[in-house]
Amino acid sequence: MVELRSDWTEIVVTMHREMERLLGDFSSRKPPAVRFSPRTWAPAVDVFETADEVVALFELAGVKEEQIEVEVYGKELIVRGERRDVKQGISRSYTQMEILWGPFERRVTLPAAVEVEKTRAFYENGFLEVVLPKVKVEVRRRVEVKGE
Repeated sequence: MVELRSDWTEIVVTMHREMERLLGDFSSRKPPAVRFSPRTWAPAVDVFETADEVVALFELAGVKEEQIEVEVYGKELIVRGERRDVKQGISRSYTQMEILWGPFERRVTLPAAVEVEKTRAFYENGFLEVVLPKVKVEVRRRVEVKGE
């Protein structure tokens, strides 16, 4: 028979209480009001499939169309470019800073094989839509082998 020391269970309970207190302390803290953007940022993206296509929709508010580059390689879609600060050169003191400026890159693994050469991209109202036609499924056929 195994004998458990009563102080052992007390140690585990105390440790559990301390971990809950520590995690509660972390989760109750407010995030900083000012965050400085990293050198590159990744825009939000939605990727969905229809019967014939894979569609990727990127949120690129404030990015000019000529600043966007779209590349497809195999099952990977890459969108890169740059969002430039509209108020460059103006001296300012931030109280809140959440908009990320500068170069961006977003790589997306596509959920299906696509026809790269038939890819289309549309940009309107700050949204980039990339439409990638799926590769048509090839039909498997059994071939009869005949002797000479």
